[in-house]
Amino acid sequence: MAMANPCCRPSLPLCRLVRCSSAPARRSANYPPSSWDYDSLLLSLNNPGHDRLKAGVREQLVRASRGDDQIAKLRLVDTMQRLGVAYHFETDITGILTSVHSSKPPRCSWDDDGDVASAALRFRLLRENGFAVSLTGNYLTPALQSDNAEGLLSLYEASYLSFRDEETLDEARTFCANGLRELLPSMEPHLRCSVVHALDLPLHWRSPRLEARWFIDKYARDASNSDPLLLQFAMMDFESVQTVHQQELVRLLRWRKETGLGEKFGFERDRLMECFHCANGIVWEPNHGSCREMLAKLTSLLVNLDDVYDVYGTLDELILFTDTIGRWEECPMEILPEYMRALYSVMYDTSNEVANNVLKKHGFDVRSLFQEAWHDIAKSFLVEAKWHHGNQIPALEDYLYNGAVSCSGPLLLQHAFSMLNMEVNSKYIDLVRSYPRLIQSAALVLRLCNDSATHSAELERGDAPSSIAIHMLENNSSEHESRKAMKDLTNDAWKSINEDAFKNDQFSIPFAMACVNLARTSHCVYQGGDGFGAPNGRKNEQIAELFLEPLGLTNNDKW
Repeated sequence: MAMANPCCRPSLPLCRLVRCSSAPARRSANYPPSSWDYDSLLLSLNNPGHDRLKAGVREQLVRASRGDDQIAKLRLVDTMQRLGVAYHFETDITGILTSVHSSKPPRCSWDDDGDVASAALRFRLLRENGFAVSLTGNYLTPALQSDNAEGLLSLYEASYLSFRDEETLDEARTFCANGLRELLPSMEPHLRCSVVHALDLPLHWRSPRLEARWFIDKYARDASNSDPLLLQFAMMDFESVQTVHQQELVRLLRWRKETGLGEKFGFERDRLMECFHCANGIVWEPNHGSCREMLAKLTSLLVNLDDVYDVYGTLDELILFTDTIGRWEECPMEILPEYMRALYSVMYDTSNEVANNVLKKHGFDVRSLFQEAWHDIAKSFLVEAKWHHGNQIPALEDYLYNGAVSCSGPLLLQHAFSMLNMEVNSKYIDLVRSYPRLIQSAALVLRLCNDSATHSAELERGDAPSSIAIHMLENNSSEHESRKAMKDLTNDAWKSINEDAFKNDQFSIPFAMACVNLARTSHCVYQGGDGFGAPNGRKNEQIAELFLEPLGLTNNDKW
């Protein structure tokens, strides 16, 4: 656990290391790897019925894969993904999607049969699972001119998987959104619930775990169209994973108390639960627990670091602090205030704990990567502090360039990379260190979502202007116009994320999805308010239902 370092440590006696001139020859029995999935075993042993239900769901998948009804296959896969149980059946689902992809040309179109909903669903599932596919069709077709709400909804959701050169999908999105709003009053309640949910925030931008919690509730209330076995398994699995998350929370609460930062920081935001919520949004699967706990610790420390630069520290102190972080030595400079030395020591220990684990697992030293990540974010915080103290208004381009680092996204992802990538070597480390476009784009979404939520409060506090305020000044525009311009930037960033996560094969799937999920979590945390600065009742309710309360099905849409 990360503890504040004492700066004066007793010197240890030097030991002479005896090394062999050459490695001894050793036999290898070539034993096969374990046949058991230990993470699944932990879930099933905690709840014996889990394996029985899982086997039943797998039988459904096998039967579907052997059938000829492709639309039924796709709908089953979509339902399992939204219920949050698809991670149990990745091999089966990949097999189904491969067969669907190979059975037709990679072009999804409804021009032939008029089935817009199915064509759009096929496109969305194939693209988000890495298959080369495109979506074509005249969205002004008669199939979408009538009251085809399901077709409009399916095409609307699919449009958010677009790449940069697919402007037709942008036009289709606007068309579908307008059509759905017109049809809302005449929809039956269950469909209206889905449409309102999608118009509030599209599926592709939603945090997977929050979506699962919402969709389980909705699926249970649609008795005529839900599968009892699948619903029962989803509910049991949700609570099993929730138990894993609760155990992690216990360890994190102990860690936070043992650091002693709460006693040393009278000015800081205590947001450990919100930080775990954010980390869980980036990686929620049970087998990524160590990564999730690390991300929660880092996020908590970054909130404290942000408060030091943004609120409490003097400019002279911040310059010294930035220099100390750049040196990245075990003992911080004595000239620093006590609260800064305490925070630095926990930052240093937490990051080094990750580096030591990576060294043991992969045999590669990532300390320099982490050192640069901390120094980069400290420098970006210092730039913003100088803007504030000097009453300077940067150009929007400069603000966004700096803000994509100060938002903390790159630091979190660079640490997560070393725990999610199957291979860690100099090639991949250099790639991550260079801030590739996938990391930059995810970080930009985080920055823009943060600005959208905090703009008004920051103006009231007299903070340095956000992207919205700067755009208003540079373009003499209204707040509404500038918010729309920043939303357009968010859409463009998402197109880059889609290309790099689902088309360009640079990183492992777990890390690419962590980048996608960081952007998704940004919308979740900042939708409807500042989820870190001033968490409202809705955010607290989400956290409670995800991590603290048993799965009780309700009749209201609060997600």
